[in-house]
Amino acid sequence: MSEANGSRHTHDLLIRGGTVVSHEDERALDVAIDEEQITALYGPGADVDAAETIDASGKLVIPGGVDPHVHYAMDFQGLLETEGPENTAAAVHGGDTTVIDFAIMEPPRGLQETITAKQERLNGNMAVDWGLHAILTGEFSFENIEEIGDVIRGGIPTIKTMMTYGWMCDDGRRFGVMSEVAKHGGMSVVHAEDDAIANWLTAKYVREGKTHGAHICEVRGPLVEEAATRRALFLAERAGSPLYILHMAAGSAIEALGEYRSRGLPMYGETLAAYLSFTQDDLWEETPIEVNGRQYARGPIYNNYPTPKFGPDRDACWAAIADDRLQAVATDHCLVKLKDRYEIMGTTVDAMQAGQASVELRVPVVYSHGVATGRFSASRWVELISYNPARLMGLWPAKGELAPGADADVVVFDPQRKWTVQWQDLHMSEPYSCWDGWELTGKVRDTIRRGQVLVRDGNYVGSRTDGRFLKRRLLSELMASSLNPSLTHASQDAVPAA
Repeated sequence: MSEANGSRHTHDLLIRGGTVVSHEDERALDVAIDEEQITALYGPGADVDAAETIDASGKLVIPGGVDPHVHYAMDFQGLLETEGPENTAAAVHGGDTTVIDFAIMEPPRGLQETITAKQERLNGNMAVDWGLHAILTGEFSFENIEEIGDVIRGGIPTIKTMMTYGWMCDDGRRFGVMSEVAKHGGMSVVHAEDDAIANWLTAKYVREGKTHGAHICEVRGPLVEEAATRRALFLAERAGSPLYILHMAAGSAIEALGEYRSRGLPMYGETLAAYLSFTQDDLWEETPIEVNGRQYARGPIYNNYPTPKFGPDRDACWAAIADDRLQAVATDHCLVKLKDRYEIMGTTVDAMQAGQASVELRVPVVYSHGVATGRFSASRWVELISYNPARLMGLWPAKGELAPGADADVVVFDPQRKWTVQWQDLHMSEPYSCWDGWELTGKVRDTIRRGQVLVRDGNYVGSRTDGRFLKRRLLSELMASSLNPSLTHASQDAVPAA
């Protein structure tokens, strides 16, 4: 952070009296904003005027949250659709000013056609600024892979494949995607669960009569996640591609990622607020929840894919975000109607519901159970929720840091505010929250996106529709590889020396 000096200035907006938290330190500074950018940081008591002043005394002033993993208006293969972009004000209430969604290509539709359709659905409907990841699914073609270069040059440099579910592809196609991503300076992204092991274990449990939905955490347990993670890491290394592993929940999978990172390879991972909070124990909960006039057990709503794991895995996730084996905390926000969860998805081990309603709670949950409990500093919190996601996803320096020239995405956060989560007080579109009843310390008070106050004193006051699509470009220093060229696919066709 740099501090401004010099003659008297008049600004559009001044956030005065707070403690500015960066990824490096905490300092008493006033943040000056003109139009859409931060123009200066002043020391306390600077002789500065502004058309509007926000008093942040006793508060933390942080860069707007960057959630690198959300799903709005996601079509579950014709069965149902998740919450739409019209509901993204909830993200703003939670301190987010930027999110990254997904464009999911399903053959025969092409990759660029899929991206255009997703952009049309989100544009003019988002309260937050937004980017896209692209996903290739199923039996996509060589021609689909050949679209990747143009997609990366068009500002979508993160290309995902699935290792399970109806969207999965085989490892041959995955290797082809990773190789093309490496060729054009992108980063590969994976959902890492081993489909074959998960399906075999599921069939075994059904055969044995163990059909309760909570068993999903066993049939899709740490082994399933670690097996896929190690395959993905191996393929990415051989393809010469950086890799970002989404929603990591298993301690053994995190260990595998750490092994590759210890060799200096550009491999990264995120966990979710849900995996820092819940385990299989929660899925056994029998407290009733009313859905469409019927009573069901509450436990299934804690599920996600990958599944929550067990107590030691949750501890491993906390340890990994503290010591940088994992670099970010996301949400995988994918809000499915309760009716659809219970009546279309189901509650048994072979037909188990999922879909996180979490975008509003990531920032306060990580603060409350990370900073307020002494697990790590407020600076590390800012790294996990904003700075690191912005850098890894090619959004920095415009996003992720309060510095002159950056977008004026600012959150005023009350670190002393103690509150109880009640779904009735949240702003997502369904009447439930997995965190309902949790006591938290720390709450978002104000959220400013590109100089526009969207949330003031907890009340939404700004536009819900003028979030912008962001073209992203990855930072070369984060994607630089120490791969051994003799191990990459490019050298495998070489004729051995005589």
